Amino acid sequence: RLDVNVSKGMNHLLKSPWCVHPKTGRVCVPVAVADCEDFDPSAVPTLRSIADDLDGASGKDISSTRLSAYEAVFDSFLNGMEKSIRAERALEKKASLDF
Repeated sequence: RLDVNVSKGMNHLLKSPWCVHPKTGRVCVPVAVADCEDFDPSAVPTLRSIADDLDGASGKDISSTRLSAYEAVFDSFLNGMEKSIRAERALEKKASLDF
């Protein structure tokens, strides 16, 4: 849903992964660009559903909750960023040696 506040307010446009919406309890999750057309915001985990997952799980980490698929998306993003930064630093290092 888009309304005036959502489209112009900075606090509506920028959300960190894993923050929780104060009214709905839904967790802000990362979504792969390739999957954005199929993304259903009403299907994201809520704080309550995650707590239920953790209560029924033997492990107490994110991989035992409904957030695990989103964690994989976030890890992929971070790995891509790390690879890009390493490549950039390698080029800078090479350029500084080529004076």
